[in-house]
Amino acid sequence: MEADSTGAIPLAAVARSGVGAETFERVVDRQAERLVRCLTATLLDREMAADAAQDAFIQLYRHWNEVTKTGSPDAWLYRVAFNRGEDYRRALARTGRLLQRLMSAAPALEEAVEWAPRGEFLDLLGQLSSRQRVAAALYYEADLSTADIGRVMGISEGAVNSHLHRARTVLKQMLEAR
Repeated sequence: MEADSTGAIPLAAVARSGVGAETFERVVDRQAERLVRCLTATLLDREMAADAAQDAFIQLYRHWNEVTKTGSPDAWLYRVAFNRGEDYRRALARTGRLLQRLMSAAPALEEAVEWAPRGEFLDLLGQLSSRQRVAAALYYEADLSTADIGRVMGISEGAVNSHLHRARTVLKQMLEAR
């Protein structure tokens, strides 16, 4: 299969090859729902998670040949998705800061409405550190091994185990306090 000038492989060429199209489709079928759930647990926003997952699948499609040469595309897919989610979170934070500056110049509202993540589970996950939340989401929602989580997060497997242990301890304490 030949790539175009951007390095992407035209969909028609992938479909004609048979194997590549089925393999990519299997990755999408196997990981799409799981990836969105995992990102939702991390980002605490389902729509943002779905956007990040979609972008990651587009990148996987564009770089399919390179990614599959290095082995399983799953860890690569999750790393790209989490990076994209962090990009969205940073952009949202910048927008929030701008909005706060604009609102501080406006007259105060009598009634302020605060946004809160929906669901008790997301509330609990929101209490974890960012690294603990990512590790827990990848482990429990994406069902990745600790080795794969390490590759996604760019840390050692021992560090992943440490984040998971701390996350479990914090969650247990929160649940017992209820």
